[in-house]
Amino acid sequence: MALSRFVVTNTVTVAPGAATGGTYGSASTPATAWSELWGVTFQRGQAIICDSSAGSTPAQLLYQAIGAGNLRAFVDGQDTVGHAGLHN
Repeated sequence: MALSRFVVTNTVTVAPGAATGGTYGSASTPATAWSELWGVTFQRGQAIICDSSAGSTPAQLLYQAIGAGNLRAFVDGQDTVGHAGLHN
């Protein structure tokens, strides 16, 4: 797995059920996906960590759901702005 930092270049909403990585809940009521029940909106300029390689891990599915055209590589020194110089 090659986790990397990316910056979202456009505001993107991932629809409910679009990215289905991992499971949560109890054994009797399993549920899959971090966006299974509600959509997730990523704001322009937001820094995220995901995996650009092909596959089915949560980090890879997140990259696929947002789309390569809506992401760019994180540039240290340029994108480390904010309250404490840290990314979200």
